Amino acid sequence: MRASRSRSQAGFSMIEMLMAAFILAIGILGLSMLQAMSLRSARGSRSLGSAVELANRTLDQIELEGRLSWLNLTDSSAATPVALTTLQYVGKGTQYLGFQEDTSVSPVVISPVSTGPVATKPTLSGAIRYVATITEGTTGAGTASSAGTGVSSIYGVKVEFADDVNGTGALVVRSVNLTRSIIHG
Repeated sequence: MRASRSRSQAGFSMIEMLMAAFILAIGILGLSMLQAMSLRSARGSRSLGSAVELANRTLDQIELEGRLSWLNLTDSSAATPVALTTLQYVGKGTQYLGFQEDTSVSPVVISPVSTGPVATKPTLSGAIRYVATITEGTTGAGTASSAGTGVSSIYGVKVEFADDVNGTGALVVRSVNLTRSIIHG
């Protein structure tokens, strides 16, 4: 009678408690690895978003200059179009821009290294975190010299950036490519 009473009142054995703790530890370890992977992915997404923003900002500037040059060419009040010598992007072939990050402020500010595009490609290093390559390909008819016509060009912007996607400190170079058709004078 005593043996059956002690069996019915018995709780968890030490082995059962150790097995439950082991299974719980494996589950928590898996969740912590998932959290680390999520943080690395978020860091890579921020860099990718910044690269897309820089490419769009550059294409917007090219489109603005294209519109200005086309309006200058087609202005009916002027006998001869005024030369737009301040254009940085339109009609100049392949050009490069380097961008740097200022992480001392929040949110992080990304600004160009130089005031305009340069002829030689900057290298991704230290201060320069993003490099944009701007290319122009003429696809439409028209000439910039004859009044009332414009040239339609396809502009491409490729932004390369170095990112620590693996969390190992080894930088991986990734890139974003955007294109836009722009009419200009």
